[in-house]
Amino acid sequence: MARISVARRRDLLVAAAFRVIAEHGVEAATTRRISAEAEMSLASFHYAFESRNELLAELVARGTSDEFAAVTAPLTPPARSVDPWTLPDDIGELLKAGLTSYLDSVVADPGREAAMITLAQYARRTEGLEHFARRLYERYYEIAQASLEAAAEAMDVCWATDPQELAPLVVAATDGLTLAYLNTGDRGIAERIIDSTVAMLRGHVTPR
Repeated sequence: MARISVARRRDLLVAAAFRVIAEHGVEAATTRRISAEAEMSLASFHYAFESRNELLAELVARGTSDEFAAVTAPLTPPARSVDPWTLPDDIGELLKAGLTSYLDSVVADPGREAAMITLAQYARRTEGLEHFARRLYERYYEIAQASLEAAAEAMDVCWATDPQELAPLVVAATDGLTLAYLNTGDRGIAERIIDSTVAMLRGHVTPR
């Protein structure tokens, strides 16, 4: 492999790890197999990551960061767009847009989401790795709470229920629509879950 930066090496290994886990499971995602998938030597792996566990932690960080970007995309004007950009008319439309953006990311790269689910289940049942699963869901709750707060701020409304209490409900919904799509390939089912989730959340909105 041509000489590349450590950051680029890490990116390639993360992408390779997602592919290996999605196709073969976490147990099969050895440093040797991930290195081979990334088309680099085992020595190159250890130049980028100190250990397999460090790489797994990076998968959690990257995966949740990408999911947060997808959910909050409707709050951000598109880059280099020449068309006028405005927010949706009400918070329900904004919430639906955010959840739909997340669903779009699942449809675009189902293997990545399958890998995140597999990683969480593996960590939960593996002694010494339980903190990965716990941290993953703590981060999901943080993302959901931050997204709800940002949506309310953008629409100039308040939540009658603390967003911290609503966050696990949103995560349960995203888990459900993710599993529904991964197992059936039926986007319509996932979209109905989104509609039901938005209807539920509307009931917790109050004027500012």
